[in-house]
Amino acid sequence: MTPERCAACGIELAPGLLACPACRWLVHADRLKALAAQAEAAEREGRLTDALRPWREALDLLPAGTRQHEAVVASVRRLSQAVDREGSAPSPGAKGAAPGGRMAGLGAVGLLLWKLKFVALAVLGKVKLLVTGLASLPTLFSMLAWVALDGRRGLWLTLGLVVSIYVHEMGHVAALRSYGIAATAPMFVPGLGALVRLHQYPIDAREDARVGLAGPVWGCVAAATALALGLALHEPTILRVASWGATINVFNLIPVWQLDGARGFRALDGRQRMITAAIAATLALALGQTVGLAVAAAAGVRLRSDLPAEGDTRAFRTFVALLVGLAAITWAATPAAGGAAG
Repeated sequence: MTPERCAACGIELAPGLLACPACRWLVHADRLKALAAQAEAAEREGRLTDALRPWREALDLLPAGTRQHEAVVASVRRLSQAVDREGSAPSPGAKGAAPGGRMAGLGAVGLLLWKLKFVALAVLGKVKLLVTGLASLPTLFSMLAWVALDGRRGLWLTLGLVVSIYVHEMGHVAALRSYGIAATAPMFVPGLGALVRLHQYPIDAREDARVGLAGPVWGCVAAATALALGLALHEPTILRVASWGATINVFNLIPVWQLDGARGFRALDGRQRMITAAIAATLALALGQTVGLAVAAAAGVRLRSDLPAEGDTRAFRTFVALLVGLAAITWAATPAAGGAAG
C-alpha cells in the first residue's frame, strides 16, 4: 500500500493523523470543504438536521483544540439550539415551503392549516420511524429472542413489554437523528433491556438531556396508549403492560450511571434538582410507588454534584412532567390490572 503523504509539504503521514505534524495542513482538507458546502446549503434551505450531519462528520476529521474544530463545534451548537426552537423541518420561509402569498391570503385559517400540516407530518414521521426500525434484523431478532426466552409472564404481557421498551429506545433514536447524530436501531438484551449504539455523541449537556429524556417521553406515550386501550377493552393484560411500562420508564429516570435520568439531571441546576427530588418523593409516598423513592434518593445524593453554569428549563419541565405522568399511569393502571407493578 502506498503511504499517504501531506498535500502541502509532501512528508509521509502515519495512519489516522488528522493534521500534518510538520506543516499542520489538514489531512482531510478537501473533504472538509465539501462537508462545509453541504452544511451551508442545507442551512440556507432551512433543513437544520441535514445541516448538522455534515458538520458532525467534519468534527471527526478535525484535531480537537484547533481553531477549525472550535468553529465547527460552535456551528453544531448553534444549529442544535435552532432545532430545539424550530424543529428539523424547513421553516415557512425556506425553499420548498408553502408560498407566503397564499398563506397570507388565507389569514389565520391558513396559518392554522400550515401548522397542522407539520404536526401531521411529525406524527407520520414518528410512526414511519417505528415501523422502519423493525426492518433492522438485529433489532427484530433480539426482540423475538426476548419474547421466546422470557415466557414466565405470559406471551402477550412479555410481547407488550418488549414493544414498550422498543418505543422507548426509538425515542432516543428519533432525538439523536433530529440532531444529526448517527445511531443504530436498538439491540435488545433479553431480560435486561436494550441499547442504541452511537457513531457520534451529543455536543453538550443540553443536547444530551434532550436525547436522554426522549426515551421516557416516548415510553410514557406508549404506556398511556396501553392504559387507554386496556381501560376501553377491559383487558387486564394490556393494563399490566401500561403499569409495568410506566414503572420501567420511572426506573430509567433514576439519576445514576448511564440511565436516562442521569443525562437529564446533568442539565439541571441546584434549585431544579431539589424540586425534582421533592416531587419524586411526594409522588412515591402518596401513591406507594417504590421506584419513585429511588429517583428521589439518587437525586438527593446528586443535588450539588457536577452542576451546570445555568439550568435547562426545558429539561426540568420534561423531567417533572414525566414523573407526574408516569406516576399517574401506574396509579390508574395497577388496580384495574389486579396487581402492582413494583
